[in-house]
Amino acid sequence: MKTTFPIGQFLSKSLTVAVLSACGGFLGWSQTPSQPIPYLSWGSAAQAQESFNYSEENIRNYARAALALESRRHEVANEIKKIVGDVPRIICDQPTSFTALPGNAPKLAVSYCDQAKQIIESKGLTVSLFNEMTRQQQNNPSFRQRIQAEILQLLQSGGK
Repeated sequence: MKTTFPIGQFLSKSLTVAVLSACGGFLGWSQTPSQPIPYLSWGSAAQAQESFNYSEENIRNYARAALALESRRHEVANEIKKIVGDVPRIICDQPTSFTALPGNAPKLAVSYCDQAKQIIESKGLTVSLFNEMTRQQQNNPSFRQRIQAEILQLLQSGGK
């Protein structure tokens, strides 16, 4: 009996796993906490509400924004790492978190923050709502699973 190996399906699953892993760093789902991924964000570490009540549209838009942000965040973190070594936590609405960095690193951080704001808003969210949802998924395992499921669905449907 001849067995066939569906290479397209394998590549699709491999790509899905790779993207989810990358987004995991952005969204705080790292499976190896001993190797933290550089963090670029807005806002303080304020506690999220205990329960969540976001529309399906907001959840979908959040997942779309997170996917769109992840590759750029990773690129910028790597560029800053080349300049400063270990990438510090960069918080977009706290310029003191990056203005003292050497070389071109502050300019890279500002550029990323500007692009991130545009991406978030282009996905139909405010930065404030995006940050609130980020804190919520970091503190609420069931919400995090809901976001992960939405990202997986977007990846499997080609982002539609």
